[in-house]
Amino acid sequence: MRRADFLRGVGGVMAGGMMAGRRAAAQGRPLAIGYQEQPDWLLYVARDYGLFEKAGISARFVKFDASPPMIEAFKNGSLDLASVGSVAFLIGLSQGLDWTMIGINPEGAYAQGLVARRDNSAIRTPTDLRGKKVAVFEGATAQYGLLMMLRQHGIALNQVTVIHMTPQAQVEALANRQIDAAMIWEPWIHRMIQSADARIVETEGNLGIYTNVDAYTVRRSWLAANRDTALRFLRALAAANDMISKDHKVAFAAWAREVGLRQGLVEQIYDLVPPPLIYEWTNPRYTYSLVRGGPLYQRLGFLANYMYRQKIIARPVDLDDAMDSSLIAEVLKGKKPP
Repeated sequence: MRRADFLRGVGGVMAGGMMAGRRAAAQGRPLAIGYQEQPDWLLYVARDYGLFEKAGISARFVKFDASPPMIEAFKNGSLDLASVGSVAFLIGLSQGLDWTMIGINPEGAYAQGLVARRDNSAIRTPTDLRGKKVAVFEGATAQYGLLMMLRQHGIALNQVTVIHMTPQAQVEALANRQIDAAMIWEPWIHRMIQSADARIVETEGNLGIYTNVDAYTVRRSWLAANRDTALRFLRALAAANDMISKDHKVAFAAWAREVGLRQGLVEQIYDLVPPPLIYEWTNPRYTYSLVRGGPLYQRLGFLANYMYRQKIIARPVDLDDAMDSSLIAEVLKGKKPP
């Protein structure tokens, strides 16, 4: 199952009030944005082509290996906005972090999966994981993906040795045959293919596991005081989407520079994980809608209940304010995709 290239364009950044916004941004500290090396096409294009500046934002970018460390960064106030995975997002909520999703990135069901060495004939399907050592980053969406994969194939957790490692450590461990497989996301999948002679055993998308999604996330207290900044951030993403819809190569170039992969591999990843459908974020029927009660809201509820039963989180979470679709609705008001 593969997704077609269904990018929808978005209009450019609105010019009205832009100069005032630039002056306001210059008076305060830069917007601290947390990001990962995942295929966040909109963010990379907006950053590398100056679209945040055009929207009146002065930004500082902070790189993370995965989402879980962002929780503490939000708690201590060193981050204002970040692309946070669904599992880490729920862990943060369970720890009392009052944050909310204002955008979706990326829709990564096909960009995360199980990887094994090419010469390891013992692992051909997820069913072969019994008795094997599998690496995962604790608290990342990949941890949930692994649990669901094991559940689908009737494998108890105690039948697998799960080892918690950073993505870079997983690459090295797989290359040195210290682990049998890894549950990981892009670009680490293709780094393993390049550096550890690895192959993809299965992706979450092929198994119908669609909770591997990251979201642009902010604290609600920050949003109350900085709503205009959040709107400008989303307008810059809309402008990036417009650029990419006209020429996909701008996305290839921006991400290839960041992750150090050949452009041919980047294009393959783009085909599997295109930019999010920004115009659909307010559509209650869309798979990754920000609307309360929509499919994503329901899946997050299922995921939160599962994590609580599995003792991944210590207490239930309230999702009533977990998503805010009002900002993107304001940004897109009156606009039509070309």
